[in-house]
Amino acid sequence: MKSDHLHAALLAVYGGVWRLARPLLRRNARLTEGYDQRLAPDGWAEAAQLWVQAASGGEAYLAWELLRHLDGGISATQDGRLSVLLTSCTRQGVEVLEKARDWAAGHRPGLRVQVRYFPFDEPGLMRRALDQARPCAVALLETELWPGLLSACAARSIPVAVVNGRMTPRTLAGYLLTPDFWRGLAPARIAAISPDDAQRFGLLFGRQRTSVMPNIKFDRALPEPGSPSSPNSPAPPSSPPSPGLTGTVLRESAPLVVLGSVREEEEAALLPVIQRILRERPDADIAVAPRHMHRVPAWVNALEQAGLPWELRSRRTAPPGGASAAGGTVLVWDVFGELAALYASATAVFVGGSLARLGGQNFLEPLTHGVAPCVGPSRENFAWVGGGLAEAGLLTEVADGDGLAEALLRQLRSPLQRQAVRHRFEEWMAPRRGGGRMAAELVLSVAGLR
Repeated sequence: MKSDHLHAALLAVYGGVWRLARPLLRRNARLTEGYDQRLAPDGWAEAAQLWVQAASGGEAYLAWELLRHLDGGISATQDGRLSVLLTSCTRQGVEVLEKARDWAAGHRPGLRVQVRYFPFDEPGLMRRALDQARPCAVALLETELWPGLLSACAARSIPVAVVNGRMTPRTLAGYLLTPDFWRGLAPARIAAISPDDAQRFGLLFGRQRTSVMPNIKFDRALPEPGSPSSPNSPAPPSSPPSPGLTGTVLRESAPLVVLGSVREEEEAALLPVIQRILRERPDADIAVAPRHMHRVPAWVNALEQAGLPWELRSRRTAPPGGASAAGGTVLVWDVFGELAALYASATAVFVGGSLARLGGQNFLEPLTHGVAPCVGPSRENFAWVGGGLAEAGLLTEVADGDGLAEALLRQLRSPLQRQAVRHRFEEWMAPRRGGGRMAAELVLSVAGLR
């Protein structure tokens, strides 16, 4: 009884904080769009058999992959139609989910998909949202544990499944400050992406609820034909490599070095790399693709001060001709959405966010285009990938800028065969795939639709 009172008190405090914060939330630029939906007003959603929550854009693509494998749920319904509510906290996530909805309309006619902004996790709002959606089950992706939603689901006996689950040791330590509170909100099933993550979920919620599944992100790294993709996603493994931008805005005969998803903190280390490559390989072009477009002026200024040739991608509509076609230059990529095409055109690649302690950006994407990338020592964001890529000759690890320059020049001297790289990557990926289907089967099982 004392535990019940404590649980109710903590939940009341949590809800009170949300209510007090509403004026601040209303003025937050990121929350203004969709603000009314975040209050779960009447008509916020129609009834749906499944509610899938994806925090932002990355999780939204995983939700899209989940949709692709819900065939069993469609066949289990009496009318051959499965209704799914997709929600996200961010505009980017909602936009991805809307594309997923449109994809489902064309490829999964048995799915009826609606997209909404995720309500603020105030317990009263979540009760209102569930009263409208009336799902058979709720699926949460990756790291999301929302007390308001979990408590409202528990009160209505709506099972919750966590799929592609991740939990860091620091996060677990925070939850264990109030373990009884969280155990009272325990999801029905948790499928984690590694034994370590499963163990952490098990310590909090009980090992009988947890299992291990392949990371859905592996399914997206080499999508099957007909699978969903983002604007920058690779072609399916059965298709030929993309022609990229060679011959359209890039020179036909020039080797190309791509510095992709470069972050501000590593810009200073990359400038000497560019200088050395242009000095030793004056025939090569270098494409610098900042992770954030607001860094384009800083790159232009640095290249100007260093006396290096440069050009903005947006100003190039065709490969240079005449005398200007003989020498290499630095192309500052100020056009969004062409990184995949750049990788498809590259001779050598560095994937950023890895020279500085930033956790790294997606180094799997160049591999889908047949290019084995170079990366720095910081790759914590992609620890889920595991090992074996370097041993298979599919990844070059460097310690600093000097090592990166050496590695890129080595790739320019002896480029790997694209088809061979793609084939080895497909072989490496094969045993790591299947997370999307496993997650869908778990969610449908929890919902009683299998």
